Amino acid sequence: PRSTPKPSSAASDVYKRQMFASLITGLAVGLGGAAMLLQTQMSDTSFLAQPLNQALVLALAALAAIGGWVGVLRDRAPYGAVVRAAVERHFASLFVRDDNEAFGHVVLQDLVADGLVLDRDYRVTANYAGTYGACRIRMLDAVADAARGHRHDRVDLLVFRVSLPFSLASETRADSRADMLRTAVAGRPEFTPYHVDHDQFDGIFGTVSTNIRDVGRILTPGFVETLLRIQEHLANPLTKGVDAQPRVAMQAVANSLLLVVEAPSVAGHDTIVSPAAAETLARALIMRFATAPALVDDLHGVPDIPPAFAPLPRMDAPLPILAF
Repeated sequence: PRSTPKPSSAASDVYKRQMFASLITGLAVGLGGAAMLLQTQMSDTSFLAQPLNQALVLALAALAAIGGWVGVLRDRAPYGAVVRAAVERHFASLFVRDDNEAFGHVVLQDLVADGLVLDRDYRVTANYAGTYGACRIRMLDAVADAARGHRHDRVDLLVFRVSLPFSLASETRADSRADMLRTAVAGRPEFTPYHVDHDQFDGIFGTVSTNIRDVGRILTPGFVETLLRIQEHLANPLTKGVDAQPRVAMQAVANSLLLVVEAPSVAGHDTIVSPAAAETLARALIMRFATAPALVDDLHGVPDIPPAFAPLPRMDAPLPILAF
């Protein structure tokens, strides 16, 4: 994805501040040089003849020069919004922003009611809608304050909603947090545990269903591998910091599939000012946007038709080249 240049007015403001800082620096250097030059030509009783006074003048000149550049250095424009806009354009054929935040809040309320997420004060930060093939897809970003005493102050929530190619009369759930899955289905005897024939998946995810005969329609070998890649990239405890408890949860019911990715919040995008951090953010956003078509390809894919998007890569795969 390629980002557009910053507005000319912003660039002009930065240029003016740089010119002002350069002028202050020049005056400070000139004042310091003049003070050193004049002290050799003045009598011993003059102001600049005293070493303490000389040091004071030089210190003031240095502070003026430093102060002129502090504002310029601290006023570096963050890359976060520009990077997100670039990634949005890259996936414009798949997603568009949906300004109907009310729908996003309805989705979050349903997730809370179904026990897929904890009851927090969620704030929708981005809401996308689109189609891929004949499938309707949605992606929702939200953030919430964590409970008091929690090691992490905030929680990021990523929600995908994908229409299924068939309708289910049952409900199937999978969750990388077995404790939350047990809490969600407690007191509901219609749910039966199910063990997927995949050692890695079965070791990470707990699975339950109200009809175990329907599990195979959802958790196909390809879909299982995709869920593992999502967990590996977006909710890996090894990459989220000490004591982090990220999770991936899935619910398939009626004619739609919901996927929830929950992880401790990282530094805000408005603080990203280095190119390296911007590239890291771009890769994370690309992985988020690419998750939706990966889910659709596994659920709706036709063997004779190649997918429009590449499958999600493994963590040890070479990183694609990004140009900004």
